Amino acid sequence: MVYTLLYGQFVIRYPDIPNQGPEPDGDTIKFLPDDPQLRGISVRLEAIDALETHFNNTHQWLDGANMARNKLLAYLGFKNVVFMEDHPNKIESASHDSLPGYVLSNSIDANGRVIGFVFKGSDDRPGEDGSTITVDTTLLDKSINTKLLADGRVYPAFYGTLPARLREHLASKSQAARAAKKGIWPRSTADLRGAATVFSSESLKELVMWPKLFRRLVVFFSTHNNGLKDFDAWLRMDPVNRDDRVFLLDTNTHANFHNIVTIDGDTIKLNVEFEKVVIEPDPVN
Repeated sequence: MVYTLLYGQFVIRYPDIPNQGPEPDGDTIKFLPDDPQLRGISVRLEAIDALETHFNNTHQWLDGANMARNKLLAYLGFKNVVFMEDHPNKIESASHDSLPGYVLSNSIDANGRVIGFVFKGSDDRPGEDGSTITVDTTLLDKSINTKLLADGRVYPAFYGTLPARLREHLASKSQAARAAKKGIWPRSTADLRGAATVFSSESLKELVMWPKLFRRLVVFFSTHNNGLKDFDAWLRMDPVNRDDRVFLLDTNTHANFHNIVTIDGDTIKLNVEFEKVVIEPDPVN
């Protein structure tokens, strides 16, 4: 599968209106393409899912969420980043408000975000702006997506738009980071290594779990206050926005999100390994 190459500027602050500026996190960054016919966009980093710094007025383990965000900004070349005290996700000052780089993308999600691999700078140019290129593992390893996975700062989140050869390569990076207990992995829960006790949105704030599961739970607890009792039924009620279609690589079978979640009283976990799930077809949230 080919990817479209876009050169431009990664933007973290609007100098004239900083209070209305971007709120970068560990897997999303603003990007202003060099092509004047294209407007500024948000780029959602392909194949990764970072702990949430802010989602529906809550968050995951903030130390881990902020580490992923700060690492992304550092890899892009931003230094001395200071966040606002009253708006902790907006940037007060930094070495640069924007820096050059490029994106390789093959899809746009339902929220209008470009899904892509992100690269620092523009000196090592893999092609012409707007051209289509085939991504191999050598180029993939230069991406910040791969570096964040290899650092153990983010979870893998593979969608059907990701070519199998790239998915397998990224899976090996994630598995190696977990085996080495890097980054978030020593605190990871609600997975094959152990269930998480969850009874409210508040109980999620210090946990490290797959962000996609976290987001589903936050929305669920916004209207339910009786623990996990009705979570399975709630997922099944909406196969589009809640009960995602997934493909399970271990068994080569199609399933839904509820099939990969095991609930026992107030405990919850995924019953498959992260790298063995392909979410289909649309990387929405």
